[in-house]
Amino acid sequence: MGLTSAASPFDASAQEEPETISQGSIATHPYVDVSDGPSPGYSQIVDNATDGRFQGPGWERRSGADHYANNYAYARSSQVKDPARFKVNVPAAGRYTLYAWWPTREDATTAARFGVNTASGDVQWIEVNQQEEGGMWVKLGSYEMEAGDTYSVQVSGSSEGGEVLADAVMIVSGEQEDPEAVAGAEISVAGGQDSGRDVVRVARRHIGTPYVNSPPKRCKAYRKEDCSCLTKLVFKKFGRRLVDNPPDQWRRGRKIADKSDLRPGDLVFFDENKNGKLQPRDHVGIYSGNGYLIHASSYFGKVVESKMKYIHGYWGGRRIER
Repeated sequence: MGLTSAASPFDASAQEEPETISQGSIATHPYVDVSDGPSPGYSQIVDNATDGRFQGPGWERRSGADHYANNYAYARSSQVKDPARFKVNVPAAGRYTLYAWWPTREDATTAARFGVNTASGDVQWIEVNQQEEGGMWVKLGSYEMEAGDTYSVQVSGSSEGGEVLADAVMIVSGEQEDPEAVAGAEISVAGGQDSGRDVVRVARRHIGTPYVNSPPKRCKAYRKEDCSCLTKLVFKKFGRRLVDNPPDQWRRGRKIADKSDLRPGDLVFFDENKNGKLQPRDHVGIYSGNGYLIHASSYFGKVVESKMKYIHGYWGGRRIER
């Protein structure tokens, strides 16, 4: 799921962050990916039905569960000759975060490709599994983009088969935002059957909250949170009581050992000091899809949604039934 260039679509990108970063309780590297972007607060959502902002020659349209707005565009992955394109208005050169929305479908491709025109002149590609993480804003990455109003985001298929889905994209200036708040989406956690994506939506409300250790300080929502305080507060919204402590939280729910089996809303644990146990000062966060984690980080000094692969000492995941 790393970024790649158009010239070599599946090679590791030279723009990847350094491999030595620790984003949880132990700060070991100067790299920080939470810089402010241009035009603070700028965002734009482009749906496949937005007039004059979507092109999909040969793509068909369909309504169904979990799509964004009126409908979505789709095509057989193996038959996609021309990518679908979203016209996005970038008001000023700088760094923007890209999110995408697609519906939940079992016959979707496991290898849809999203391409972004970047300031370097290359198209940076990321591959996603569209059988998973549907019906929510999925963070695809942050990119340096040039100013302009062009078809700068595209969606294509691969040889893996299945349907490739083009529904909606969102760009946001900077790197740390709650996309649901940007989109003005309502979050309901009362009644009915809650899903992992509901957990992600609630967790994203905490992005930007200052990091403060608890104990000794008291865990306070949106004011003072460390890693297990954040997870405790989020799951409390769903009637699940978690102790503000990673080892105790590890004992809850069903174990998910393999990273490839993680789903949005799962708890993810890290033995950052690599002492073979989840103490002292190890780390927990909430998986948000596409290799990202929402977590309260002493390294970043606040709650962020960042790439999970740069956090040391992956221990495993836990799925808490809701």
